[in-house]
Amino acid sequence: MMRKRWSGLCAVILLAGLIAVNGGVGVAQSPSDTTSPALVRGVAISQEGGRITLSVQASGPLGYETRTLTGPPRLVVDLPQSILVARERQLTVDDPAVKGVRLGQFQSQPPVTRLVVDLAVLVPYDVQATPDGLLVILESTAPAQEAPAPVEPAAVPETPETRPEPMLIASLAPMVPAASRTPAPAEPVLLAKTTPAVPPAPAPVAAAPQEAAAGQAGPKYTGEPISVNLKDVDLKDFFRLIHEISGLNIVVDPDVSGAVTLVLIDVPWDQALDIVLRNNGLSSTLEGNVLRIATRNRLKTEQEENRDLARAREEAAEPVVHTVQLSYAQANDLEPTLKRFLSSRGEIIRDNRTNTLIIRDIPTVIPRIDDLIKQLDRKSLQVEIEARVVSASRAFTRELGTNLAFSAGTGNRRSVVGGGLADASPFGPGFLPPPLITSGGAGSQPLLTNFPGTPSSALLFGNTWANVALDVILSAAETRNIAKVLSKPRLITQNNIQAEVKQGTRIPVQTVVNNTISTQFIDVVLRLQVKPQITADGTVFLDIVIENTTIDPGISRINGIPALATQATTTQVLIEDGGTVVVGGVMVTNNSTNVSQVPLLGSIPVIGYLFKRTRWETSTQELLFFITPRILQS
Repeated sequence: MMRKRWSGLCAVILLAGLIAVNGGVGVAQSPSDTTSPALVRGVAISQEGGRITLSVQASGPLGYETRTLTGPPRLVVDLPQSILVARERQLTVDDPAVKGVRLGQFQSQPPVTRLVVDLAVLVPYDVQATPDGLLVILESTAPAQEAPAPVEPAAVPETPETRPEPMLIASLAPMVPAASRTPAPAEPVLLAKTTPAVPPAPAPVAAAPQEAAAGQAGPKYTGEPISVNLKDVDLKDFFRLIHEISGLNIVVDPDVSGAVTLVLIDVPWDQALDIVLRNNGLSSTLEGNVLRIATRNRLKTEQEENRDLARAREEAAEPVVHTVQLSYAQANDLEPTLKRFLSSRGEIIRDNRTNTLIIRDIPTVIPRIDDLIKQLDRKSLQVEIEARVVSASRAFTRELGTNLAFSAGTGNRRSVVGGGLADASPFGPGFLPPPLITSGGAGSQPLLTNFPGTPSSALLFGNTWANVALDVILSAAETRNIAKVLSKPRLITQNNIQAEVKQGTRIPVQTVVNNTISTQFIDVVLRLQVKPQITADGTVFLDIVIENTTIDPGISRINGIPALATQATTTQVLIEDGGTVVVGGVMVTNNSTNVSQVPLLGSIPVIGYLFKRTRWETSTQELLFFITPRILQS
């Protein structure tokens, strides 16, 4: 009997000693009449005489458990058997020693509310229970040097207090009303130097370690950084440490065993967990806020079994028939896409008359097909395409000719006259002899040489003596012709739908095949073909085809079929909404020179221009397209 009492007393002394070593764990009993969770409505903050008082307001008395953490310094107060209903859960404090106060529902079953006080340095504190809540009193004037020194990593010890081995302390028992607690010893957990603040609420799913991280390239870790120094520590104890840091519920498979040795400084906790899992051939799955850890082979086998079970359920399920009438998409266009998402027993029948899809498959597939149809059967954006077609032609003609007359006559006249030839010529009806050399046939004027240009103006030099008259008419004609043919077609088409504009003539051509005469039509048109595609950033990608076909008069017809001259271009451009792109610039230039002259005399330098006519002609044709797309917002 004395031996049993002595053993129990030793256990109590050991537990108290371990808690004293930690120096940051305190437990207070809740009133024994607590039968339902208390509602935590908020926290009121008051400052007076160098003290900060946090008044936790609740619907009844609260039990509490406190502990302090370092790196950064924090005071954590857990309120078991309580539900948080406060709207304001983050408070700021105007004090150099206290940074802020946070509230959160740490655990739902059993309900636990957590109060976290973020400190600049650890300060003395006191917790007092009240009939309607709790008072947390902080001494804000405590000097910074009173804070306990943080434990340094074992790799670089600096003080004699540094412990290279992980320290085991008594863990907190599951949080239940204090009236039902017994002083039974609890399993040990590991203490590690942690840098994060204690989360006020259960860790979100995003903070869980990445599943099958070994098969992923560069996984992203979002956990708060921790520093640990472990040697030959049981894996299950390490997972309990992860539970304390992350707030996740952790379930370890019975087949998991082994020890872990590692030294990590400022590493995200989910990365540390991932490293330990990979080193020991383990993996994890997250279901809600429960993290399950097992061997890879065990999880792989379970996944295969679940897949086989799902396949068996699909084969056993009775197919159902579901009809969907499409609004914007065409049934024949959507059918091939949807067939890829059916089960092995599914099929799709389309009704083109009503634009309806008839889907027959197991019930679990129908919702997935419906969601896919809703995403694809949408109103397409439309594009207005305005095209300015400019056909620019330029013709330049220049002629230079002479009229030379010599005849006998009476009188003495001289004249220099400009203007039309009829008024400018001094040779009247008295000079009847026809011209000796002419290129334009006999006329009413007696000319020695007749090589006139087609003048718009002329200059006449005349001189007559008693019996001789010399008349030289220099004529120059210059004609310029610049013509622009402008058309402005405008059309609207849907996204990724081709649009086409034609302008021209269809020429009938008769052909004889096996003594049968048939008539075919040849398009001699200007054709513009555009296919717009609206990109994700609001620009328009244009696929443009331009073709201009005309009859070539320079090539003789064969069996009545004319030769066709074609100018075509194909291009792809990216343009902003409302911008303009110019396509074209194809130029065809024809130059010609015609000379009519008197043999021998026309070849004499300088003087030869009196005995010949020269015609220079240049023609240029250019086709330009100015295309402007505009996205029509529905």
